Amino acid sequence: MTEHSTGPASSEAGRTPFKLGFLSHGTASGKTPREHYRQVLDVIQAAEDLGYDGAWIAQHHLSGDIGVSSPLVTFAAAAARTSRIEFGTAITTIPLEDPLRLAEDAAVLDALSGGRFQLGLGSGGANQPAFTAFGIDAEEARAIGDDNTQALRSALLGEPIRDTGLVLQPPAPGIADRIWRSTSSPDRAVRIARDGDGLLLGTAFHDPLTVQRPLLDRYLGAWTHAAAPRVGIVRAVWPAADRQQALAEIAPAYEQRGTLRWAADGDRTTAEIAASLNVHLGSVDEVVASLAADPALFPFADYFIPVVDHAFTPVDDVIRRLEVIATEIAPAFGWVAPRTHEEVAA
Repeated sequence: MTEHSTGPASSEAGRTPFKLGFLSHGTASGKTPREHYRQVLDVIQAAEDLGYDGAWIAQHHLSGDIGVSSPLVTFAAAAARTSRIEFGTAITTIPLEDPLRLAEDAAVLDALSGGRFQLGLGSGGANQPAFTAFGIDAEEARAIGDDNTQALRSALLGEPIRDTGLVLQPPAPGIADRIWRSTSSPDRAVRIARDGDGLLLGTAFHDPLTVQRPLLDRYLGAWTHAAAPRVGIVRAVWPAADRQQALAEIAPAYEQRGTLRWAADGDRTTAEIAASLNVHLGSVDEVVASLAADPALFPFADYFIPVVDHAFTPVDDVIRRLEVIATEIAPAFGWVAPRTHEEVAA
């Protein structure tokens, strides 16, 4: 992993210490399906224009106002509108997938996008209510996910499938080097490292100091491959004019119990809920200071993936926050937007 700054710093000779992405839950409240997906694509296009390295989507099955159930289909549409930005799932719920069909879809998306796909996998705790609908016992989901991950990797690497002599078409061996996995278990973090996969961290309910930092330590300590380890870290980041405005903007999500699987318990204030969910909010200076103090973010992140929306967020506000992060917050930690073709030509 590259050496990263432990706080606000300037980049050296244009070197970027981490990639900058964003994660969308694809919330659809009050929108028709066509409007919903058009806005998801509009945000991805805007992010590419702002220089973002990656657009990540969380998969949500059968969940009403929240979610994209088929991120790869969505990314295929985004690939036709973009030329550079990467596409990642954070995560694909691997226990609910047929690994060979997922490998085929991933291979087609990677071909359509020119090798821009990043495949994030996890057991999908947020999708547990849908397990029964898919015929999966939640108690067996982890073991099923492990088996599916192994079969998926084998197919991506071009190994014969079930002794048939048949192999994945189109070939997509590069995706095997772009697998990311999430976990809350230190022992499984070790397994992820030994498998050579990237580690995705950032669920709102995992404390950065007591849960995420031990995961990072175990993962990095177990890494023995020639290639560098890869750590993607998701954080809710909510820049606004000041702290009070930021709290007012996120309050609607907390007032609707379960809107983002964010539990708003009883008499807790919006500020208390936001603090418990690791939300970095306020003015630019406040957000930068808060991110710098996060014990499991920098210098560990190779891919920094902010979340800037909730179910009731207008798309223009999402793009505005993405712009603030790209122009004022990420550069404080050394990130530099890639040069456009027009800038290179000039």
